Amino acid sequence: MSKERIAVIISEIQYWKEHKLLPEEYCNFLLALYTNGEGIGENEKYKNRSSVRTFLQVVLMVLLLPFSFLVIYFTKFPSVLQLSILILFLSYSFWCFLYYKKKNIRIMHLSLVITLMLILLSTVFIGNFTQNAAIVNTIIFLNFLFWMGLSWKNKWNYLMITAIIGIMFTIIYNVL
Repeated sequence: MSKERIAVIISEIQYWKEHKLLPEEYCNFLLALYTNGEGIGENEKYKNRSSVRTFLQVVLMVLLLPFSFLVIYFTKFPSVLQLSILILFLSYSFWCFLYYKKKNIRIMHLSLVITLMLILLSTVFIGNFTQNAAIVNTIIFLNFLFWMGLSWKNKWNYLMITAIIGIMFTIIYNVL
């Protein structure tokens, strides 16, 4: 085939891939077939930009937890503002979880853990308004039960182990 014809085919396959007219695996196969396995230079530039963006999102997600503790325990903001900031952090981490789950990227698990930790922190913060330790302990226990159910449904062993350990610590703390 002539080079012009191959270039037209490659641009069409890229269009299909970009607009999701064919599954990405098929497009990658066709691109590898028509470029003799060499790939395309533009695709590498996109991957570099994507990896930098992913790195920045991971750094931001990891910083959400320390900033949440900072907002709750070391500032004198009004409680409504503290809760609003927590909800903002929670919504960002949940959005990251959904985004990475849709793309099937392993960072999804990091964003899941951060989301669950922020849910735990937020519910405990709300429970502290009651000034009742039994209610706060119940909230913590229910959070760990939610983690266990979520891990059982999705078969995430690391979350199951964490939930079991959390439930055990909550029970031991209440007994002692």
